[in-house]
Amino acid sequence: MIIYFIRHGQTDWNIEKKLQGQLNIPLNEKGLAQARLTSEGMKDLPIDCIFSSPLDRSYITAEILRRDRPLEILTDDRLKEIDFGRDNGKCFADALHDRLLARYRDFFYEPASYQPIDGAESFPGITDRIVSFYREVILPLEGSYNTILVSSHSTILHCLILSLTGRPLDKLWETPFGKNCSAIMVDCKQGKTELVRENMLFYDENML
Repeated sequence: MIIYFIRHGQTDWNIEKKLQGQLNIPLNEKGLAQARLTSEGMKDLPIDCIFSSPLDRSYITAEILRRDRPLEILTDDRLKEIDFGRDNGKCFADALHDRLLARYRDFFYEPASYQPIDGAESFPGITDRIVSFYREVILPLEGSYNTILVSSHSTILHCLILSLTGRPLDKLWETPFGKNCSAIMVDCKQGKTELVRENMLFYDENML
């Protein structure tokens, strides 16, 4: 069973370097174009099951990737982006000069030292929920489906990569994965999981 985990298309807040977290920010025009080009690039994949974060930027990406396949898009809250609590919506570029946002220097540059505010999620916390989704939802589908698509978010998928590779938390961002509509490819055989590729683009960036 092959599973493609894909990040959503671009939003305006990606450009503005704002902490989107679990706020429902829509795709912008480039994000829609990225999803359409990715859809074209994935059109021949035999996708027979689709899951998505319920947040619009992920769900709309999944809708575009579905094309005319007669498949329901199943949502799961465990696929949502990390929750920054009351810091959702703040500009992380401000962390360079705002001591109240200094924690986000750790978030992006020293993830093993990141300490979330009260009400926000930690890296171990979101790792636990993406791993529980994978174990409780995806693994039992082996034998029922051949190719699954999962639309989610950057931080969640970086944590999944760490879990699958056994890398330490301080290596969280040291992967080529991360561009909007990037995908990782996972192979599950007899309950055993292999990360086949951790950075795939199904579109030509020069076409944007």
